[in-house]
Formats: sequence, structure tokens, C-alpha cells
Amino acid sequence: MRTLSPDLNNISVCRLNLRGIIAMLLLTAVYFVCFFYLPQKMRYLLFAGTALVVIFFVRPKPGFWLPLLPLVFMAGGSTLPTGSFNIAIATMVMTAFTFFYIADRLLWNKPLFVPSPYLFYIFIAILIQVLSVFISIHLHGQHRWNAIRDGSSLFLFFPLAVIIPSICRTENKYNQLLRAIVIAILAAAAIGVMQYFSITSFSRVDMSLGYVYRGRVASLFGNANIFAGYLELGIPLAIALFFREKDVRWKITAAAAVVLGVLSILYTFSRGGLICAFIGCGITLMYIFRSKVWIPVLLGVLAVFSLIKSADTFERQMSFFMNPKAHLNQPTLLHRYITYRGFFNQFAESPVTGVGWGAKEFFWGRSRIYSFWEVRHGKSTERILTFGGLNSLFLNHAVKGGIVSVVSVLLVFAAIFAAFLKAFRRGGGAVAVALAAGIFSFMIHQIIGNQLRFPTVNSQFWFVSGLLLVLATSDFRKPDREEKKESQQSPEPVLHRS
Repeated sequence: MRTLSPDLNNISVCRLNLRGIIAMLLLTAVYFVCFFYLPQKMRYLLFAGTALVVIFFVRPKPGFWLPLLPLVFMAGGSTLPTGSFNIAIATMVMTAFTFFYIADRLLWNKPLFVPSPYLFYIFIAILIQVLSVFISIHLHGQHRWNAIRDGSSLFLFFPLAVIIPSICRTENKYNQLLRAIVIAILAAAAIGVMQYFSITSFSRVDMSLGYVYRGRVASLFGNANIFAGYLELGIPLAIALFFREKDVRWKITAAAAVVLGVLSILYTFSRGGLICAFIGCGITLMYIFRSKVWIPVLLGVLAVFSLIKSADTFERQMSFFMNPKAHLNQPTLLHRYITYRGFFNQFAESPVTGVGWGAKEFFWGRSRIYSFWEVRHGKSTERILTFGGLNSLFLNHAVKGGIVSVVSVLLVFAAIFAAFLKAFRRGGGAVAVALAAGIFSFMIHQIIGNQLRFPTVNSQFWFVSGLLLVLATSDFRKPDREEKKESQQSPEPVLHRS
């Protein structure tokens, strides 16, 4: 019989001293107080905030936190009414990160931004929009905070276009941001696909129109069209990263983001999203296979063939393209025609300055059946919780800010595409093309949609624009001592740009 070791009867010495025991008791008491007296969301926010504060003091550098922002912005669409504002969590994070970035640059005596003509023209666009908001308040008499909130929606996450070129001074840091966006796309798309297969009923909204399908997915974005706009900006980049990456793990990650992203676009049942996503993907593939054009053509034919074979599932999208005349009288299209006509008429009444940002919306027939009545605008005198986007970014600016505001938004896109031309000439390659293709397809969608006013999409737009500005204005160099410390966890060497 085997004898037991006498060490089993020994009692190990407690390593906690009196201070440690008191700290554990206090933490336990705090936990139970939070458990019994705070709602579940408040508990999660408290614990997550405490963890973030601890990590912040361990790694107090903006470059460490920047790759985490795409995931935070993607999940930060919920809003919190606070006084005159209805601010989103993503916007609060962006504001805090901007102040953190400015404080860090001033503390270490570093420049706040990388000078470039493209950034200069975007600044001019901001000043023009500020002028439009000023006119809305002092000429049209719109409510001050309504005008500021509504008029600033385009530039909410503009600081990213300043911060990203300043921080991305090495190829290693640039690769981190590219991968961060692909991971965010993968996470959002995976949630969207799971949502679709978890739906057991049918959409009652479109059943009256003859479409029988599961509900439209929105992932964490609250609306299918917003989700489609978000994916349009990121899927082309995931395609480029798939061909650019040498690590098999990241190739698989990028491929999964593309596949799930395309499926999510289909499951949003957004007709504009489907067209624009295919445009962005097509431009990217045409450049990658520019010496073998037959490959993207074949892929496009196979994609169209697959959609036709699945026309029963995607009837809402496919029937519009295959038999458009039969759908001209549908409410989903008819209300756009009537409202667009009303917007053009209202723009004609005040073409230079518009009706003013923060204007109060009402239906011309004083009816809530918006599909058949024009949306009109009047002077706002009290706080408005949310603002309509007029189903078009450009019409939204034309009606509310007139030609002055239209110049602002056009100048933004012009500066971004000028940056793309510079980046392409400097050897930006497939990444530059993919970034520009995503923005271009997204811009086309904004003719019949206005997803850019939502923080989750606005953050993605300016993040992608910032990455494009890096290729247009920055020369990757060797990392300094601080950057080496930040990149010690990454085994990849820093590369030089040719």
C-alpha cells in the first residue's frame, strides 16, 4: 500500500498581509453594493471603465489605443440624451480620445498634425460649414444647439483624419490600423449573419408589397441601410488586405471578413447597398487583376448568376433590377420620388443659404403617412432629439445649408480623391485603390441615402480617409524609441516604403 506524503498535512502560509486582506474585503463590499444598488448596464460600465483606467495608466500612449477605436466605434451607436445633446457613445469616445491626443502631443512637444494640401482643403470645408451654421442661427433664427448638432454631423469624426497621419509614421503601425478595420468588419458582419439565421418569422413591412423574406439584418447599427453603408467602406479594404498579407492567419481573417461582409450586405436587403458594394469590390478586383481582367469579370458573372439562382430569397433586390417597370408604383420608391421633388422645390425657394440647419421637419399634408406627403421645414424654437437625413446626403445639405453647404461637402470628397491620386502615384497600390473604391461607392450611395450622419458610419468614413491621407502625405520611416516600445509585442519588422 502506498503511503501518503507527510507534506499533505502541511498548511501553506497565506501570502496576503493585513493591507491585502482589507483591500479584498473592500473590493468585495464594493461589488455587492454595485450588484444590489446599480442597474446591470451601470455595473458593466463601471467595471469596464475601471479596467480601462488601469490599462490607460499602464499604456498612456494614443498610438496604443488607436487600433482599438474601430471596434469601439462599431459598437458605440447607442445614444445618451444629455441636456441639449443626444450624444452617441462613439462620439463621446472620439471627443475623449481627441483631448487625450492633443494633451500627449503638447506634453511631448510633437506637432499636432502633418501639413498637407488635402488637410488644408478639408479645413476650408469645415470653415464653410461653420459659416452655414452661423447663417442658420443668425439669419434663419434656428435654435442654436439644433443648428450646431445638425450642421456638424458631417465632421463629427474629422479629428481621425488629423490623428491617423500623425501617429502612423511606420509601416508596422499602418498595418495595425488596416487589420483593426478588417477585424471590426469581420465582427459586425458575423453578428449580421447570425442575426439573419436566428430570425424565425418574416418581415411584415414588405409582405404587403409581395416580398416574403426574413427580416433585414442591422448587426449593431440599428438600421439595415446604416449597416450597408458601413460595409461598403470596409469590404474593398478587406479584399486588398487578403492579397497583401503574407501571414496565413491574416489572409484567412480578411477572406472571412469579405465573405461574411458580402453575405451581410445581401441580408440587409438594401438595393443601394448591394449595387455600391459590388462597385467598390469590382474596382478593387479590377486593379488587383489588371493584367488578367478576365478573372474579376468571371467573378462578377458568377456573382450575378448566384443571385439570379437565389432570386426567391433576394427578391426585394433582384426584382428591382430584373423588372424595374413593375416596381415604379411601390411605396418604397414612390415616397422617394415625392419627397425628392419636394426637396428640390424647397431648395429652389432658398438656393444660397437653405432653410437653416436644425430646422423643424413636418409633413406638408400634416399627415404621418410620409410616403405620400412632402417633408417641409420650419424654424425650430426648442430642442429636437433627432434630425432626418432627407434620404440623400447632398439634398440634405442643399435644403438645409443651400449652395454654401453643398460646396463644403463637395470640397471634402474632392480633397479625398485628390489625396488618392497622390497616394496612387506614390505607390499606394491595392490598398490606396481599395480605400478610394470604398469611399467612391459610398459616395454614390449617398445620392439616395444619408448614412454619413450616423456616428458609426461617420467614424468609418474618416478612419478610411485618414488612412488614405497617410499614403498621400507620409513617408514611412524607422521607429523611434517610444514607437519601438509600443511595437515590441508585434513580431513583424518595420518595412520601408518604396
